[in-house]
Amino acid sequence: MTDGEPTSDAEARAWISRHLQDGDPFRAIYAATERHRVEHRCEAYASSNGPLLGVLARGVGARRSLEVGTALGYTAAWLAHGAPEGRVDTIEADPAHAELARVELRRAGLAERVRVHVGTSPRALADLEPGYDLIFYDASIPSVDELEVFRALLRTGGLLVTSNLFLGVYDAALPGLERGAESRRELLDRARWLTTFADLKALSVRL
Repeated sequence: MTDGEPTSDAEARAWISRHLQDGDPFRAIYAATERHRVEHRCEAYASSNGPLLGVLARGVGARRSLEVGTALGYTAAWLAHGAPEGRVDTIEADPAHAELARVELRRAGLAERVRVHVGTSPRALADLEPGYDLIFYDASIPSVDELEVFRALLRTGGLLVTSNLFLGVYDAALPGLERGAESRRELLDRARWLTTFADLKALSVRL
């Protein structure tokens, strides 16, 4: 395929992937995360939705963003990049990953705008001030209790992007799947959230 109009679904997907990668200012963080996960056989993943999060942060005019699940900082970097006047708090349970994220974010010139916290949700969320414009959850299967904490931290009209709600698609034997089902039902409460699903993620506006 040349760089003209794709002629198949596979070519269209390849075109999108190639151009997103070519224009990704944080591809070095993505690559470092992949290398680290393979080398250490850990759960540090760089979400391919980094550019989407950057667009969402710009779209909602995010002055304050929160992420749960830092890994090495790829999506935190995109949240900061998308909202150049905003600040990002990101929470990582693994102290070693948190330190690596600080190194990568410093290299990217974002150390002053992205603060890496070490801890687990919801304990690490207790000291944060409400009023976030955007929250990205990318840790284990979220509980309804965690969603309540996020709702309290979001401003009215703020955006919650939630991953890991559909792990049953991959392995029905995984623990915690009922917790994910409960969270999906909570996010479909139309009196409290305006929710849609894209790429197995929930995008929910706080009403």
